[in-house]
Amino acid sequence: MNSDIVHGDTANLKSSQARILQRLGARTVPPDRVISAVLARDLLDLSQVLNRQLGLFIDRRGRVQRVILGDAHSLALPEFTRVRGQGGRLRGIRLVLTHLVPDPPTREELADLAKLRLDLIAAIHRGPAGIQIDLASLAPPPPGSRDVFVARSFPRVPLGVLSRDEEDDDNPLPASDMPTDFTDFIRGLEASLVRVSEGARAESTGTRAMALMVHQGGSDLAAREQELRELCRTAGIHITDLATQRRPTPDPRTFFGQGKLRDILVRALEQDAELLICDPDLTPSQAREIAEQTDLKVIDRTTLILDIFAQHARSSDGKLQVELAQLRYMLPRMIGHGTAMSRLAGGIGGRGPGETKLEIDRRRAKERIHDLERRLGVLKQRRDQRRALRRRTGVPVVAIVGYTNAGKSSLLNTVTDSEVVAEDKLFATLDPTVRRIRFPKDYEVVLLDTVGFIRDLPPALVQAFSATLEEVAEADLLLVVVDASDPDQDQQRTTVETILGDIGAGPVPRLWVYNKSDRLEPAELEQRQADADKHTFFLSALDRRSTARLMHAIDEQLWERGVIERRTVPVLEDDNLEDDEDDKTDNAEPDAADVSDDLESGDHEPDDSEPDIDDVPDDLESEDHDSDNQEPDDQEPDDQEPEVIAAVPDDLESEDLEPDDDPELA
Repeated sequence: MNSDIVHGDTANLKSSQARILQRLGARTVPPDRVISAVLARDLLDLSQVLNRQLGLFIDRRGRVQRVILGDAHSLALPEFTRVRGQGGRLRGIRLVLTHLVPDPPTREELADLAKLRLDLIAAIHRGPAGIQIDLASLAPPPPGSRDVFVARSFPRVPLGVLSRDEEDDDNPLPASDMPTDFTDFIRGLEASLVRVSEGARAESTGTRAMALMVHQGGSDLAAREQELRELCRTAGIHITDLATQRRPTPDPRTFFGQGKLRDILVRALEQDAELLICDPDLTPSQAREIAEQTDLKVIDRTTLILDIFAQHARSSDGKLQVELAQLRYMLPRMIGHGTAMSRLAGGIGGRGPGETKLEIDRRRAKERIHDLERRLGVLKQRRDQRRALRRRTGVPVVAIVGYTNAGKSSLLNTVTDSEVVAEDKLFATLDPTVRRIRFPKDYEVVLLDTVGFIRDLPPALVQAFSATLEEVAEADLLLVVVDASDPDQDQQRTTVETILGDIGAGPVPRLWVYNKSDRLEPAELEQRQADADKHTFFLSALDRRSTARLMHAIDEQLWERGVIERRTVPVLEDDNLEDDEDDKTDNAEPDAADVSDDLESGDHEPDDSEPDIDDVPDDLESEDHDSDNQEPDDQEPDDQEPEVIAAVPDDLESEDLEPDDDPELA
């Protein structure tokens, strides 16, 4: 029997029945009819004899492409080898099937209609009134809908209305609404769907996706949904809909359950979605099962975050860390089919075609992971050396940490006059940034801006960025930035504290900085300030004046803990002063680190080594250096306001201070 025509289990059929099925593949239908009356009767007769459903795939020329043999309740449709273009176009194939009981198209059949973008589904059955037919097709959505199509069912009509073998004056719908002329019907329908699809794509930007979330309820559900939407917006994905299901844990096979997943598939196809995003994370088997059932690309929340990190990584160090996290996450999810799972070992059950594409990909991924770990290990050693140098020189480090999009980079820009990328997006700043500020009491502090945190931070990211997060654990003080206007701020604060504990930064002293306080109502802000302790500050990172109290608190914290010493410039001998004047005349203006060395040792030898994290460039503003080189009579260290700081100038090159740039890997 021709297996290309008949699809289904024919093992228990008689040879005569198998020949009849094969001959059905040679039948034709007039192109302007859904099905002829003769073919419909023959199909129903054979279906009742076999007590199994039968179906025909018929193209627009009226030729039978496939004969489908199912069981008593359903049909398993074959895969298509030819796919029509996107943009609202249909498959060019209609499905005519038999029902042993007079039921309309089932939910599974409507899902196949949307999934395969069939021209039409026609379910025929025999009842007391003779042969009747139920029709369903895709249709343009109603005005104002976000869908690109909807599934439309037609009222049940006698077969003669469509086959034109007899006239029926009781037709419940005008002839223009029924596919009495199938050619005109499908031409007009497809043109309408194309227009709607083009309009929807013109309005949306980025990949169209549908989000799926399994939850257990609770007060944080709205915050989780909003956070998932923000992740998609940051990644450039247009969310058409977000479907939720309350259950203790996701279904171990299909995430949502078989029936719910089928409904989701229809909904996603109606909205022309190309991607499904699942939260929480999928197991490899779940991702494979959903992809096979929906024919859509499927990712989870961790994959989405890794993609955002890959988009925003700028430095060579950051790119290597993101690539390592992606490979570690994707390695157990590499799958193969058929001979792709062949074994390399010999013996019974082990013979195969040799090393397959899947095995080659896995081996190369492991080799790449090993290479990335080695290169990141070299960078880690360099960071360790820089941290050791900072500890020897006594430069305190203040790390800015907090939930993503809380305003950490904006705060760094304001207090240091920098231009670090700061956007209203999640993980807009990925690469750690280091800047130095000078306090009036003649000491300097290094400010470290780190990657933002998020709930359920993927372990692959924590492991890949462990070297960078060590900077936070070894800081002298933490500025924990919280979005004061976010309704979920308490949960975000808990998440940050948990992650800080996981990376070993739990014992580090911290100040709580509630940013975006200008968005609060004055009465609410006043009440929260009254209830806050001395380690909590409310400010706007865009307003430099509001950061004055915070700068004073940093000064006090470092002084009280003995991290820094408030010192004045010591009185030098006259001959040393004359030597300094000669140095000013003969050489360029010294930087802040050189001045400190001169004051401690009395002389200075130029250092030709590579600049490190603590070196301030030679083009610092002159007033910053004057404060270091004034004579003792002009010094008034105790009368200056502690909140007034001398910021690193705008023209400071970031690579001079960023610990994650590696010239060998750039």
